[in-house]
Amino acid sequence: MHLLKHSVRGNGHVHVAVDLACRQADEGHTVVFGSAGGTFDELLTRHGVEVATLPPAEGVQGAARSGAALLSLNRRTRPDVIHAHMMTSAVLGFGVSKLLRIPMLTTMHNSFEKHSVLMRLGKVVVAVSEAERSLLLSRGYRPSKVVTVLNGADGSPREEEGEAEQLPPLARPCVMTLSGLHRRKAVGDVIAAFARLAGDFPDWHLNVVGWGADRERLEALAADLGVEESVHFLGSALRPRPLLEQADIFATASLADPCPLTVAEARAAGCAVVGTAVGGIPELLGKGEAGQLVPPSDPPAMAAALRRLMADPDALAEWQRRAREGAEYFRVERMAADYERVYESLLTRRPLSVR
Repeated sequence: MHLLKHSVRGNGHVHVAVDLACRQADEGHTVVFGSAGGTFDELLTRHGVEVATLPPAEGVQGAARSGAALLSLNRRTRPDVIHAHMMTSAVLGFGVSKLLRIPMLTTMHNSFEKHSVLMRLGKVVVAVSEAERSLLLSRGYRPSKVVTVLNGADGSPREEEGEAEQLPPLARPCVMTLSGLHRRKAVGDVIAAFARLAGDFPDWHLNVVGWGADRERLEALAADLGVEESVHFLGSALRPRPLLEQADIFATASLADPCPLTVAEARAAGCAVVGTAVGGIPELLGKGEAGQLVPPSDPPAMAAALRRLMADPDALAEWQRRAREGAEYFRVERMAADYERVYESLLTRRPLSVR
């Protein structure tokens, strides 16, 4: 049983859970997906996942109703393992796991949030990168309790052709960034870096894909920097792969990111990648072998990396080749196989190290 607050697109932990659930069901497992519902319920059902809608756990009364519904659901379905993906789910799942003696693991998607300490409630805590595992150990987590499973996104069922795509083709040649539009993702740093280059590369565009509270602020920033004609805000994409396959360069300026799916997706699509050296991004880029790493909060450094790619077609083609090389590791199938070994370790109580 996968347990989440909701199944709304645009949230990395939701995407991981949906990909896992669909893949596991495709492989013949009985899979239940418990949440308050959202964008991906139809996709999950199409893959044979039982979608169980739980009351939203908002406030004390909402949490009580959600917990009671979850207990009833687990009594009916009797899962072998509860897999909690966020803090609220970990708290509700913990009570049920104790009452019904069902082992629970948690995946630490958002260690930068204060309440992430609640993920300790899992018998096993999955870190989504080695950098994250090191961070958790520094916070006092027991080494025997924390295993690493790098996220995988290539081959995602979310990219099935049956899903509608509403965005126009990208303006090219281009840099593309894909993320939520909020401060942690620092999309403004990508815009600032691009603005430093726009005068020298007037034919290039920056395509910003994603949604969030900072969109108006970022649009104002582009206008203030004089690049509003070449920076395009496209909104959210249900299927990002076709857009990434059009892009020449993918850039992310995240300030904190345990293991962003977008970097793995960009590599698989063959983009040259420039990313900040935070969280799991260096691991996703082979410590700089598969993409260029720059310091966070440093638009000049990002601009320098982008300039090398935009000015030299041979360098661009080389970094695109390097991005594709070895990108098959980040397929959903590998991630699902790693999680299956984690589940087996819970059920057999054997120690396990997954990388």
